[in-house]
Amino acid sequence: MTETTDNVRSPILRVGLTGNIAVGKSTVARWMADLGCHVLDADILGHQCLESGEATHDRVVEVFGRSVLLEDGSIDRSLLGARVFSDDDIRAKLEAIIHPAIRAKEQHQVGQIEQAYAPAIVVTEAALLYETGSVDRYQRIVVVTAVEGVCLKRLLERGLSINEAQDRMATQMVQAEKSARADYVIDNSGTHEATREVTQIVCEKLQLDLAEWMAGNPLHST
Repeated sequence: MTETTDNVRSPILRVGLTGNIAVGKSTVARWMADLGCHVLDADILGHQCLESGEATHDRVVEVFGRSVLLEDGSIDRSLLGARVFSDDDIRAKLEAIIHPAIRAKEQHQVGQIEQAYAPAIVVTEAALLYETGSVDRYQRIVVVTAVEGVCLKRLLERGLSINEAQDRMATQMVQAEKSARADYVIDNSGTHEATREVTQIVCEKLQLDLAEWMAGNPLHST
């Protein structure tokens, strides 16, 4: 969690929603949107950054070569993703290009939400907040968890092989470490009903946090 040193705070409580692959972040994000939060998806922002005509698209082609392009000139995200998960150096190069662009798009959308809806809670769903050192950009961090067996089953249901699934799970920080550093934790190992109930409780707490934030009070550790 981060605090601002400015005398005037933004009327937006920024929340980072994160967790490892296949824990169910997107499901929780949809429920948070239903409960009144404005939700941004870092994956969607990343896809937008890779569209033809974007400076990020051109930079990726410059660094990785035209072999990453499909026939229509768009970037083959599946091919690029496979390379990223199999090579740490390639992943670092791609992240150095795309993460600043994602942050810029995110900030632009936060500004639009502020103009239209403030005061408001803006939730950014992003898998790698801890791994990329991005948590300090948010006032609250929500971590979604699920037991590893459940995550593995979900990945296999998406069509990944057992080796591909295990490799992707191995690239991210241990869940317990993320949970220990979070403001709120939502366990998505059980039923949708149970997870949705916890999500509602967390959103109610975030509304209280927003009120404290708008009053100029410090956000206490949870």
